[in-house]
Amino acid sequence: MNRDELWRQCVEWLVLVGALPPTHKARYPDSVVFDLAQTLRDGVVLCNTLNIIAPGVVDESQINFRAQMSEFLCMQNIRVVIQALHSYFRIPAAELFNAQDLYQMTNFEKVLNALSYLSSIPEISSRYQQFYPNSRLSTQRSSFEDEDIYRNLPELASERALADEDEDLYDSVPEEVKDEGIYGSLIDLKRNASVTSSQKLDKRGCCIHEIVETENNYVTHLVMMVEQFMIPLRQCLSEQDIKTIFMNIEQLRPIHTSFRDELVKLQRNGQNAKFSQPFIQYREKFLIYGDYCSNLVDAQDHLEECSKNEEVRLKIEECQMSSSRNKFKLRDLLCVPMQRILKYHLLVKELNKHTTDGHVDKPNMPQALTSMQELSLYINEVKRDSEELIKINQIEARLEEYDQSIPLREYGRVRYDGELKVKFADDKNISSRYVFLSDKALFMSKLKNDSYILKDLIRLEDMQLDEMPNQKQTGGKWSWVWKLFSMKQGVRNYMLYAKTLQEKAKWLEAFKDSADNISPRALKGKKHNFEMQTFAEPTTCSSCQLLLKGIFYQGYECTVTNARCHKQCLADTLKLIEDKAIDASTKAGRNKDKAPPVPQRGGKRPNPSQAQKPPSSQSITVGSLSYKAHRQYTGTPAPPFPNAPIITFNIGEPIEVLEQVTSDWWKGKSFANYDKIGYFPASYVSPQSQRAPRQSYMEAQIRSPPTPSRQRTSQSSSNNQPMEESPWYAGEIDRNEAEKLLLDTPSGTFLIRRKAPLSLVISLKFQKDIKHIRILQTDDGMHYVAECKNFKSVQDLVTFYQNNSLSGFFLGLETTLRFPYRDPVMFPGMPSPISPLRQSNYPPQPSQRVSRRPQNGNGWQSDIRTVNGRSYDIIGQARAQFPFEARSEQELSLRAGQIVNIISKAGSSHGWWKGEHSGQVGYFPTTFVIEI
Repeated sequence: MNRDELWRQCVEWLVLVGALPPTHKARYPDSVVFDLAQTLRDGVVLCNTLNIIAPGVVDESQINFRAQMSEFLCMQNIRVVIQALHSYFRIPAAELFNAQDLYQMTNFEKVLNALSYLSSIPEISSRYQQFYPNSRLSTQRSSFEDEDIYRNLPELASERALADEDEDLYDSVPEEVKDEGIYGSLIDLKRNASVTSSQKLDKRGCCIHEIVETENNYVTHLVMMVEQFMIPLRQCLSEQDIKTIFMNIEQLRPIHTSFRDELVKLQRNGQNAKFSQPFIQYREKFLIYGDYCSNLVDAQDHLEECSKNEEVRLKIEECQMSSSRNKFKLRDLLCVPMQRILKYHLLVKELNKHTTDGHVDKPNMPQALTSMQELSLYINEVKRDSEELIKINQIEARLEEYDQSIPLREYGRVRYDGELKVKFADDKNISSRYVFLSDKALFMSKLKNDSYILKDLIRLEDMQLDEMPNQKQTGGKWSWVWKLFSMKQGVRNYMLYAKTLQEKAKWLEAFKDSADNISPRALKGKKHNFEMQTFAEPTTCSSCQLLLKGIFYQGYECTVTNARCHKQCLADTLKLIEDKAIDASTKAGRNKDKAPPVPQRGGKRPNPSQAQKPPSSQSITVGSLSYKAHRQYTGTPAPPFPNAPIITFNIGEPIEVLEQVTSDWWKGKSFANYDKIGYFPASYVSPQSQRAPRQSYMEAQIRSPPTPSRQRTSQSSSNNQPMEESPWYAGEIDRNEAEKLLLDTPSGTFLIRRKAPLSLVISLKFQKDIKHIRILQTDDGMHYVAECKNFKSVQDLVTFYQNNSLSGFFLGLETTLRFPYRDPVMFPGMPSPISPLRQSNYPPQPSQRVSRRPQNGNGWQSDIRTVNGRSYDIIGQARAQFPFEARSEQELSLRAGQIVNIISKAGSSHGWWKGEHSGQVGYFPTTFVIEI
């Protein structure tokens, strides 16, 4: 029996225990040991294994179920497993592994040996068949062949981040299913019991009946929590313990009693009752749930701690017996209020759906729905921030020699963590450091015996970033370098080294996110007094009037005017402040003759009073330039301002620009509808000079030379090189094939493909999406993607956009063409540029395919979508109403107007659906879409 059989036996044992499904990929005939190692790497499966064998041996509050985005959290899970193996299962320390043995895969065979030892314990082997008897274990490798199957695991681990794996991570949290069952038993409407009373009701009446009955059930639950738990437990718990465990349930009880009474009163008034009003009126009172949800995990942890006292434990069991015959535990009952508040937007959405246009309540329903949707988003963000704070607290607890007079949370969210090599810019010595990158600071620590000893704390506001693109230092794997430097005297400069180019790209992206939070792009070059801020109470944005979401660093505050806003509303809020200052100055009699300066791209702001009718020419002039639409605008995307009017226009239509509101949004008039003023995307129009011919590409390069630090030597191939031999050329492939090739690449990776004999398309990975941009030609053979920039060749076009951001021409596309998809430096596994004669079998065919199913009863023709070898049933489609930016690899970014394939609604009760778009699979909030 060799060691290759050892890992396969381990897979079968985990399936037998119930920790892995029978269909797991590690059981495939062509599977390799890495498949198992990667599955166990975050520690979650091992935690679940121990809890199956001995329920409760690992406290679920100690398990980070979504640890894949953080090496630190994965290591925490593994340490919990090791502690349980030693303290509960009595496995000797010599037989155990350490956290890095598993996460870095430096000694995965030792992990297998420890699990084999676990399987040999008599109490366990009697229930689950023992694998590889412990007596046959040996720390000596029998042959080079035995060693070889583990040799390349560390290298594979460094190349394959857990965050890049295609796993149903949100479906793996066991607690959610159990909690949903509690809510269904206690609160949900009992359908079979309500048939008689609702037989004569129309659909709106049934919705109202469900709202009233479930609210009544919820009030009953709150009364039970107070009278059958809080009051009896005061006999053995202090008032502080009661407050910590039950939080503000005593405040929720009168609020929902009053809310329920309002609903009952309206129900008695008949079909014309305005059921929208209570949801509008109680929205502010329901914000109290922010405190409840943010403290829920602490409450459950404190309950577990108090239950260690025998008297308290017996009293809790007595209360559970009297309330539900011990069917539900107090820990689980505490989750019901959070689940209830997240149901309201779904109930109101259904009520709005079945309220006819002529109904007296119809005009108010959109406001009620918006109020509850906003509340749901607020609560969900509170939950996410609560998880983030738990992570930060765990880091702080393990960070030795850290001055805790400043809580770690004050430095913001942790954006990335992992191992780097570090040296001072003027030093020759390179040190290994485990680094935590937060919004405001970089923490460099030394990992020693599972402890993190703080060596340096760098405040990012003092530092600047030099990406040093594609500069690879010699000397082994840790050779991908970038620089942190400061212009201030006394501040040290650092050289940082990553193990791979992909890892460097992830670090740089995290550094840029942190820098943009400290100094947002919307405020660059503008005088302002905004700072990122934490607000203790629920706060409304001064610009859009919506809630600032979360529980820490929710937005920005002006230290002079106290204006508060979302990050995306900074430019608009700053303009509001400036406008108020100008108005106040005018009223005081100052600057009467001085008009407020309005910066304008391409010329001065026209005076609207001087343009009462459209000019007769085919272009409308602003200063020395005229503007013409190079993209059609029909209202999508919508302006990010409340109730903002828009103008629509077609390609080639002249546009008069009246005001540059933000860098992305302008206000003006279209030639076709000259009496209407409205907003439109600035990137949809181009300046057209009336006095000189169009600026050539070389003139543009002379006037706007690219920044040297952004040029990439590996990308800047000679423009004389044939296009077919360029590392970005992919030949004649379709959209799906291109998306498959770019699916697992960093943001900024691109290729150019031939769609038809005379048609070329740029396919570009941007954040989590794949963008497709057609390369067009003028009558005289010039190439362009935006009409205001023409190039003699495709190679010239690529070179330009490798050094200039596409955001100047495409709204929100903040990237350059960074990495050719066959860049031999970035992607060493890809073949080098090849001639057309050898392209017949390249690129490889993607694994994404779609097969059709017959239409169901609703007329929906369901699909089976296969992505990366995995099949998904498409159960419907939805259109995004608002943009959504994914916060992790497991979420799906949305653009307004985008169509998403729905593949699961299992998370509906929590406000999430799972969907697919352009080969990307992930979760998105249901409140951002409308089902079609």
